Amino acid sequence: MSDTITTISPTTNKPILTRKEPSDAELTALPKTAVEAYKTFSRTILKERQDIIGRALDILESKQDELAKELMEQMGRPIAYGAKEITTAVARGRYLLKISSKALEDTEGEAEKGFKRYIKKVSIGPVLVLFAWNVRNLLKHGGR
Repeated sequence: MSDTITTISPTTNKPILTRKEPSDAELTALPKTAVEAYKTFSRTILKERQDIIGRALDILESKQDELAKELMEQMGRPIAYGAKEITTAVARGRYLLKISSKALEDTEGEAEKGFKRYIKKVSIGPVLVLFAWNVRNLLKHGGR
């Protein structure tokens, strides 16, 4: 049986969430799952990707109050600033969405007779992001 992970609120110093820790098999499956998801995602045209991100930003915006409360409970973020943090994150996301078509266009290179030079922008695939608070659990599982 797996251990549990308990989130302690820095505001109250009391547990606010307890969940089952991922098993070794679940952790081992994550990279394969990420690669398979990427294969599907990489075949999705940019407009569809943009629509997905737009809907995700709409969801974040609609849950602003709920998310602000979670930031307060889980991270100790003062409630007065939580909603603004969500608003700012959504605004950044909408800006990146707005410039994404232009930013992801191929870049033309210097012309030369007989050659068409350009830089094609393609996604590189799944990326693992480690945050400081994940290190203890990562080390516990042998660095996987």
